[in-house]
Amino acid sequence: MISRPAITTYFLGAGSIALGLHCILRPKQEYARFGLPLEPAPRRSSKTQKHGIPDEGQPSPLIHVKGIREATYGLALIVLQYLGHDDAVTAFNGIISLAGLGDGLVIWFYGGNKYRKKAYGHVGAFVALSGWSLWRAFYGRR
Repeated sequence: MISRPAITTYFLGAGSIALGLHCILRPKQEYARFGLPLEPAPRRSSKTQKHGIPDEGQPSPLIHVKGIREATYGLALIVLQYLGHDDAVTAFNGIISLAGLGDGLVIWFYGGNKYRKKAYGHVGAFVALSGWSLWRAFYGRR
C-alpha cells in the first residue's frame, strides 16, 4: 500500500493557485516577482505624453496566460491528491517541475542583469520539486 503525506501536495497546489491569481490580478508586479522586465510601452507623441515623463513598460497579455497555467497546475495537483491518485500526483509534479527549469533559462537569457539572479530561484524550484517527486517515487512508499 502506498501512503504519502497529502498536506505537501495541498500546500504546493494552493501556492500555485496563489501565484496564478497574482499574475492575473497584479500583472505589472508579477513581472518583477517572476524576473522579467516589462514590455516596452508603445511610443506616444509628446502631445499625448504626460508632463514629458516617459511611459513605463506595459504587461503583455502573456502574463495572464502564465497565471492561468500556474492556477491550473495547482488545481490539478489538489484534485489528483483529493482523488487519491498518488502516482499521478508524483508524475505530474515531476513534469511541472520542468516549468521551473524552463522559466529559469528564459530569465537567465532575457531578464537582463537586473533580474538574472531570479533565475536561480526558478532553477531551485525545479530542483526542489523534481527532488520531491523522486523521493515520492522511490522512497515515499511505506
